Amino acid sequence: MKIHKVFGPPGSGKTTYLLNLVEQELENAVPSRSIGYFAFTRKAANEAKDRAIAKFNELNAETDFPWFRTLHSLAYRCLQVSNNEIMKPEHYREFARSAGLDMTVSAGDDEFVVHTDNPILNEINLARIRGIDLKTHYNHSQINIEWFHFEYVERAYRHYKYENNLMDFTDLLEQIVQEPEYLPRLEVLIVDEAQDLSRLQWEMVIHLAQRANRTFIAGDDDQAVYTWAGADVKTFLSLEGDIKVLEQSYRVPAKIHDLANRVVRRIRSRQPKEWHPRQEMGLIQYYEAFDHVDVSTGEWLILASTNYMLNDLHEWLRSQGLMFERHGQRSISENILTAVLGWEALRKGKAMPMPVVKTVYKHLGTEFVQRGFKTLRDIDPNNEYTLEELKASYGLLTDDIWHKVLTKISDTQRQYIISILRRGSKLMGKVPIKLSTIHGAKGGEADHVMLLTDLSPKFAKEYAYNADDVNRLLYVGLTRAKESLHIIKPKNIERGFRIE
Repeated sequence: MKIHKVFGPPGSGKTTYLLNLVEQELENAVPSRSIGYFAFTRKAANEAKDRAIAKFNELNAETDFPWFRTLHSLAYRCLQVSNNEIMKPEHYREFARSAGLDMTVSAGDDEFVVHTDNPILNEINLARIRGIDLKTHYNHSQINIEWFHFEYVERAYRHYKYENNLMDFTDLLEQIVQEPEYLPRLEVLIVDEAQDLSRLQWEMVIHLAQRANRTFIAGDDDQAVYTWAGADVKTFLSLEGDIKVLEQSYRVPAKIHDLANRVVRRIRSRQPKEWHPRQEMGLIQYYEAFDHVDVSTGEWLILASTNYMLNDLHEWLRSQGLMFERHGQRSISENILTAVLGWEALRKGKAMPMPVVKTVYKHLGTEFVQRGFKTLRDIDPNNEYTLEELKASYGLLTDDIWHKVLTKISDTQRQYIISILRRGSKLMGKVPIKLSTIHGAKGGEADHVMLLTDLSPKFAKEYAYNADDVNRLLYVGLTRAKESLHIIKPKNIERGFRIE
């Protein structure tokens, strides 16, 4: 079992390095079906597949790359599990009703992953992916729930899955670890974002490595910010193998590199790394409050350790008439944007397709459409329509400017859009400002970064007994910036990141 460990500091092109490895193996006549590329997200695995296909046109995405996927997806394929056997959001809701639990459920970004906000289920899953006995995990957790109720939910959950012949995404990993003979034998094994793997995922990776000729495991222990969710960075550090450090960052300028290195050297358990910044010096500035920073021009990433700390910034950006994105959503909904831009396009004489016309009518005030036409029941879905056609045949009574006729848009939203337009900003195109937690921004970057240094009471306490995790979080936040870093001092120095 030959293992190569690849450490990729911020902006050093780790994923590009791995994709180049794939290309080299294919050029050396290694069959694509003998290469496994396992990433933390389906998007990252598909990126690797797409790049290989672009380079080697004769290869087929569906048939030639069976092992470019997530580890959960690999277990699903190897175990030949039916989609009907996988727990879906509706199953979690049904279980919650049967067990008398309050629970909000949503599908994750990747297949097989479902998010719930039930603390008991989340802790049960955490114990499983860490490979810890349930009672031991409970005794070390901070959950404020009696053991008898905790145990009841765990038994009820197992019973529900058994009675309905269902598996959750952790079951997939548990079963494949118990039956590793179903895993493929690969010529080349590549694993990305290794610092985020759980103990259970590591067991699967070790089984894969034992069956592969060459193994490349890549990540950055200094960016391991998901230990609270079960990530096992210690296994990555202790795994024996050749070590390669990617030494050049293509993102981080010199001043920010210097500050980030002072922070990262506080981490007691880590792989030492020497890496180089870009030649540009970059800029670091400190502020007493976030509203002292001019974010009206350029590309910005605004970061906080906890989501609720972004709420005041959210409102401030709206008051300034600035467009931004949060949780992957624009600060103006797609429906409202479609209505406004569709209406103004109609006023300029352009023909709009039926879905846009319907969205416009949905936001028109009733006084601007004849009775019986608001729902457009008789409109042809395959046609496009001009303003004159809508006035002639579909009850439209006005051609006035959007903010006078789209009265189903709230006054607050209308005023916000008007203030954006008065700034000369565009409603469509790339959003210049993104709000995110530091966890959510890992892997991301921007020209300019604003970092709020306040910590929640939980994170502030962690400095006393688990400073490594807090310093890793700070390190990730600092190293998102390509040009300038704008640091907002904490309101309470006892509850803030320790920058210097």
